Amino acid sequence: MGATPTPRTEGWTIASTEALLESLTGVVSARIVAKPGGEIEEIHLLTTEEVSPKQTVRNVESALLAHFDLEVDHRKISVARTSAHKKPQPEKSPPPAPSGPAPEAVSLRPIQASASGGRFLFVGHQVETERSHVVRMRVTLMLGENRFDGEASGTDLPRGRLETVANATIQCLEKALGVGGTEGRRSSLQLDGVRTVEAFDRRFVLVSVHALNAGRVHALAGAAAVDESPDRAVILATLQATDRWARGRI
Repeated sequence: MGATPTPRTEGWTIASTEALLESLTGVVSARIVAKPGGEIEEIHLLTTEEVSPKQTVRNVESALLAHFDLEVDHRKISVARTSAHKKPQPEKSPPPAPSGPAPEAVSLRPIQASASGGRFLFVGHQVETERSHVVRMRVTLMLGENRFDGEASGTDLPRGRLETVANATIQCLEKALGVGGTEGRRSSLQLDGVRTVEAFDRRFVLVSVHALNAGRVHALAGAAAVDESPDRAVILATLQATDRWARGRI
């Protein structure tokens, strides 16, 4: 048995902490949301099926405590899984610890699209409060090796917040469609509305989107259960509504 790593107490950064988490077995990508004072508010992970979500959460807690002497409530850690596998790359080590072995290092790169085309994958979500009652959402999606970031601002009220995160997701898809290029706006997406409903003793988010292409309007809709947060459910419902339509025009 190797010696237990000596905790690092000189502080941490979002970049170094994300790099550490991405070195853990099964973790494809990691995104940290922190408050202005430096307190970690959320940790979002995308993982393969190599390690169970519960074990991944335990691995994160152990790694943060060992390397940065940092304790994080497990309720702040969310895990989304993908059946895609990581493609081996040259080994990348996590931030060094003063002594003891480093956690197992794996190489990471964006998820590869399958031969059949792949799907848009949700890999990150950030929330910022710009000013009183205004919230800014940033969503990151990936399609194969391509990364798309979308941002939107809106009122920090229940309905406005849900519409804002849906618009940020749609902006990612708009970038993938190449909207605004030299050929003009041939294809675009526009949010029709977001609503939450109660059914079967669960809460669901419904998203309606208008898709415009070659002068025609298509009505798209998606739904997702609110398992972790309403924001995440809106992103997944928006992707369910638009994924196939958008990929068919890229």
